[in-house]
This record gives sequence, structure tokens and C-alpha cells, in this order.
Amino acid sequence: MLLQVDRAATHFAPPRAAAARAHFDRHHWVKLPHFLDGSMLAQVQHALARAHFVEVRHTGVTPPSIDVCMEPNALAAMLELLCNDAAMLRAVEALTGCGPLVRFNGFVYRLAPATGHHHNWHNDMLQRRRVAMSINLEADRYEGGVLMIRERESERVVASIENTGAGDAVLFRIDAALQHRATAVSRGVKTAFAGWFRSEAPLRASLARGTA
Repeated sequence: MLLQVDRAATHFAPPRAAAARAHFDRHHWVKLPHFLDGSMLAQVQHALARAHFVEVRHTGVTPPSIDVCMEPNALAAMLELLCNDAAMLRAVEALTGCGPLVRFNGFVYRLAPATGHHHNWHNDMLQRRRVAMSINLEADRYEGGVLMIRERESERVVASIENTGAGDAVLFRIDAALQHRATAVSRGVKTAFAGWFRSEAPLRASLARGTA
């Protein structure tokens, strides 16, 4: 276990961080096996079975990306709360070298076959986003839905990452020189909690400015 979260605490193993940081520095991503522990994952999957999803066209991407997103609910709030734990922010700083990180925000989305759902190339360079994270919430394995990272100028693909282990997470770099996408799913269903660790004013200051 490198980094894991449950309802009680964030669990981080600093002795293993150096190798993970070296991988992130070289490849722009690192995988976190079993990021959600077994009981936490079971609770999430139980809540997912009762959640409502709506199709969304992400028009900030050209051409637009299409998926279905979970409507705001207690599950989404809990996942955001866990990822905003101070110990989580410090652990992600240690694993990526990106910081200071002060806030995480995310959403649950789903990709299914034969629906046209996919994410086109983009870089998420807004709101001081520094590191993205995607957590696989599905109990069953799926095919497709691959996270790909490429150099923006040359369009050379530098990483192709399958993240099909239940509860596993991937951290990857947000940078103007890079773009990423998720390919269409060919079998099964991909459900993930994805979002961004940000380097900006704390939430209270953002709310005061009306920019949260």
C-alpha cells in the first residue's frame, strides 16, 4: 500500500514514495493500487447502485467530450471530503512534486459501449489545476476507457494507462505541454471518480471572491 483512504484517515507509506515520485517525474503519472480500501469501496459501490446519472457534453473541449455524470449527492460529497484531507494533500505533493496543493474537487462519471461516450484530447489547464486523479469505482473489469497522455506540440503519445482494478487510482500531471483523453469503452462499464488537486487560495477565500 502506497496511499490509501478510508473513512477514518489517509494512510501513506513515505518509504515507498521515492520510487513513485521518480516514476511520476519520468512518465507524468503513477498508479495507486487499492487507493480505496475494501470496506470503503463496498460502501461506494452500494451508493452508486442508487445514484442518478445524466448525459453531459463537455463543451470546453473541442470537439466536445461526452459522458454521463452522477448528480450531486452524499456520495460525491464524501469522496471530495476524503480527498481534501490535509494528509492526502501532503501525500500527493510528496508523490508528484507539485505544490503547494490546497484543494481537490471532482465528479463521478461513467462511460459505456455503443453510446458515443469518450473524452477527447484536452489539458485541464484552468483554476490552477496541478495534478489529476482518477479512481476506478467499478467492481467488474471493463475494456477500453484507457487514459492516454501525449505531448501537446508533437502529439506523441507518452503514456497509455489501463486502470481496471477496483478501487485503484491514477495520479497524472496537468501541464500546458501535455494533453490527455479517455478512449471509448468497448466492453463493460467504466465508472470513475475523477478530479483535480489545485494550487490556489483556500476554499474560504475562493467563496469570499465568488470563484469557488
